[in-house]
Amino acid sequence: MTALVIVMIAILSLVGSVVWVRPSKRDVKLAKWRQEARQAGLYVKLDGLVAEPKDSGIRDDVGGASYYLYETKSDKQDQLSWAVVKAQGWLQQGLPKEWSWYQREMPLNNQHLQSLIASLPIAVDAIERTPKYSRVIWGESGQDFDAQQLKQFLQQVQALA
Repeated sequence: MTALVIVMIAILSLVGSVVWVRPSKRDVKLAKWRQEARQAGLYVKLDGLVAEPKDSGIRDDVGGASYYLYETKSDKQDQLSWAVVKAQGWLQQGLPKEWSWYQREMPLNNQHLQSLIASLPIAVDAIERTPKYSRVIWGESGQDFDAQQLKQFLQQVQALA
């Protein structure tokens, strides 16, 4: 009887440890989305934007997964860098109600920027554009993800100068 109890405990500990290290459904979904993004030509990093309450009034860091589209043919004349964050801040001119400029306002075509934000293919927390890349930061939540659609969106962000 004692041997049977020891064997049962050993089997349960083995099964428990295997179940414990298996990825969850969410982990499998995120791995699939990130793989699709890499196949579409995007880069994925777990980073965000640090809050700058003194400059823009944004109090909380914007964290999550960043999906980057790097510019292959950079224009040496292009010096435009900007970012908008879905958070309350002081700098909101020309943006939808819940969005704020990150660090500083930029003189862009506000109508075009607003329509770009309205056409977001996923619910993002921030959009950033530099001469070298464009990216979105989001919490990787939701049911659907289309990497090609996100790539097209990031190309539009890069073209907004």
